[in-house]
Amino acid sequence: MTATPGAPTEPRPDVTGRAAARDVGLVGRLVGVIFTPRKTFEGIARRPRWLGALLTVAVVVVAATTWLVSTELGQQMLLEQQVSAMEAFGVTVSDEMYEQLRRRLASAVYFTAGGVLVSMPLFALVVASVVWVVGYVGFGGGASFRQAFAVVAHVGAINIVQQLFVIPLNYARGAMSNPTTLAAFFPIIEDGTFAARALGLIDLFVIWQLSVLAVGVAVLYKRPAGLVATVFYLLYAVIAVGGGFALSRIGG
Repeated sequence: MTATPGAPTEPRPDVTGRAAARDVGLVGRLVGVIFTPRKTFEGIARRPRWLGALLTVAVVVVAATTWLVSTELGQQMLLEQQVSAMEAFGVTVSDEMYEQLRRRLASAVYFTAGGVLVSMPLFALVVASVVWVVGYVGFGGGASFRQAFAVVAHVGAINIVQQLFVIPLNYARGAMSNPTTLAAFFPIIEDGTFAARALGLIDLFVIWQLSVLAVGVAVLYKRPAGLVATVFYLLYAVIAVGGGFALSRIGG
């Protein structure tokens, strides 16, 4: 059917606009943070939701860590880690202390689950607060706290990948120590030294998280992601150097 000349034409539906505004589900957002972070964070900024992402990440981390410490091998690994940590700070572990630590392993699953469920939301809240305050002071605002918290909550998707990688690897090698720190790539460095402590505080997955968070912050405050990432990495390096120095002093 052809339009009559001079007759008003009906506006075409805005298919592109509808596609852009199409809602993305929880799984899509978590996967998108890993593969297409900028596009995903743009959607999160338009509709900031955080509860589902926070709960999903926490449940996955709890399930992975509690499974490991519920196994006989995992409990032995945890016991050895506790003893090594105490000895690293100059504490002599007696037979009585060792037995006390071993008896506490029966409650390790509950303490581990409780620790994750409490620490993860608090940590996300702290990070989101810092992002929002720095954005307000340094960038002149432009994003709500809800948006900042939603971005931080979705960055937790990297934690899911981390658990899927680290937990099976720790079980296979029979050790609870973190295998993804820079210290793991330099075994010739003597334990307890400043270099070992500092490198042990730099985790490859944290580096990944900071890069993804930088994209989210860049989207919220309309700033270059590279600049934001550089600031994050410099702060991370300062924390690692300071923490490494303090731990090397405390541990003797």
